[in-house]
Amino acid sequence: MSKFDSIREEIKRLYEDNIRLNNWISTQEQSNDSQVGEICKDFLQVLESFEWAEATIHERGLDQSKISTSAIARMLTAKAKLLEVLESYGVHKIEFPDGVFDAAKGKIVGTVADEEKAEGSVAAIKRDGFYRKDKLLRPAEVLVVKNS
Repeated sequence: MSKFDSIREEIKRLYEDNIRLNNWISTQEQSNDSQVGEICKDFLQVLESFEWAEATIHERGLDQSKISTSAIARMLTAKAKLLEVLESYGVHKIEFPDGVFDAAKGKIVGTVADEEKAEGSVAAIKRDGFYRKDKLLRPAEVLVVKNS
């Protein structure tokens, strides 16, 4: 085998090694991305606990005293920080531009009459939904307009 053939074989071997390494890196990135997505889902469960606590406080009128309002403010600060962390990992709230409902992003949990809005449009979001990249983590729960 000539020196030229030897160099050609070495280049071919390096090229194949590079392809294998790129495939391995891609597999690792996909695995890591999937794990981050699962962790974000866990964080959304924590967020749901904050939302439940906040709703319960308001429903029971526990937000009337100065002591409770400062405790609520601290809780809401923690909730806001959690939302910041989620956003830093690419998690975003689902929005319905122009009030157009998208079944791929949410589910209908009720209807309301509203003569000023188009039939089937989003009247209110009862529970925020979230996505990361192109993956739905939690669907939004919405009320849609039904006038008839």
